[in-house]
Amino acid sequence: MNRSPIRPFLIAAVATCAVWALSPWLTGHVEPWDADGWYYAVALVLSGVLSGVLAPKPLWALYLGGMAGQVLYLLLLRPIDPLLGVGLLFVSLWSLVFVAGGFIGGRLRRWSR
Repeated sequence: MNRSPIRPFLIAAVATCAVWALSPWLTGHVEPWDADGWYYAVALVLSGVLSGVLAPKPLWALYLGGMAGQVLYLLLLRPIDPLLGVGLLFVSLWSLVFVAGGFIGGRLRRWSR
């Protein structure tokens, strides 16, 4: 079965963008990785699980969408600074946590049927 990557990509992009948008209100930090505790990791896993339940495959689309949502938030809603390259590297690595949540969400979806 050929699954379109558009839906999982968009869901993942919105979910990870929401992680960034909610960070100032939930943690007091504009960048979620600056928050004390486990906010960023837990938020990425939970948003990944939700994305995986809604659109589990293909996983590569979830990963790219997770990266795209975070990168777009960084580029459009945050001031550009000299550490942008480091931030983009962090986003690419942390998106693996998001896609792990997406994998779990896909398994939960399959298990519930």
